[in-house]
Amino acid sequence: MDVRLILLTILVLGGVALLAGVVLYLAAKKFAVFEDPLIGEVESLLPGANCGGCGFAGCHAFAEKVAETKDPELFCPVGGPSLAARIAGALGQEALATQRNVARVLCNGGGNAVTSGIYQGIPSCAAVAIAGTSTLVCPFGCLGLADCVRACPFDALHMVDGVARVDEEACTGCGKCVKACPRGLIEMAPHAQAVYVACKSTDPGAVVRKYCSVGCIGCKACERVCTFGAVSVDQGLASIQPDLCEACMKCVEACKPATIRLTRAPEAKEAAHA
Repeated sequence: MDVRLILLTILVLGGVALLAGVVLYLAAKKFAVFEDPLIGEVESLLPGANCGGCGFAGCHAFAEKVAETKDPELFCPVGGPSLAARIAGALGQEALATQRNVARVLCNGGGNAVTSGIYQGIPSCAAVAIAGTSTLVCPFGCLGLADCVRACPFDALHMVDGVARVDEEACTGCGKCVKACPRGLIEMAPHAQAVYVACKSTDPGAVVRKYCSVGCIGCKACERVCTFGAVSVDQGLASIQPDLCEACMKCVEACKPATIRLTRAPEAKEAAHA
């Protein structure tokens, strides 16, 4: 083969490659999109769970919003207060006081609730809710097919005796379980709130007694014994105001159906305030 032809081929290919490189470089410079370095700094602090608990599509979207607004109220529930302090430091601000929220299942039915028939459909609470084929007589209770358990990316929910139970130490407050429950039985509540009402039924007490032994019957015994004004009964259902509750346990003791639950011993709450 002619040496000159080989050299010419090499030179032509090298020239084309060089030209392509220059074109790509110029195009990259011209069409480059600037990204605030603060975005990367904030994102590096985030847990990377991409759970959406902050209200954004993922950690990168959250970091973009933080960098754009410098809003100290934007909060990552998975990272909690310690992460909020680090993000505030990156913004050159002081962190706002935040409280840790956890999921609470407002039902204690399961084995305590009356069922009728046998369900043989899709094992999904959403499917049952749409089809109206639940074997649970209570129209408010936990359907027990674990949609919330499957939705939790942190293994913080488990089915116990037919009812979802939250492991509050593992719960990050991302809120995915709240969205997964078709009956709206899971709510976010302050971790410091040790006492809550594990029921959502607004049926009359006489009706509740027929389908659940631990449902709220609206007797107002809890309301009468609370000396802090934290408990009230409306439409036959008790509720507790977290900022007024002192976990004195009077309502827990007064509740004969045992609808009002204590998440942990009262002394744990006192220690949290110490």
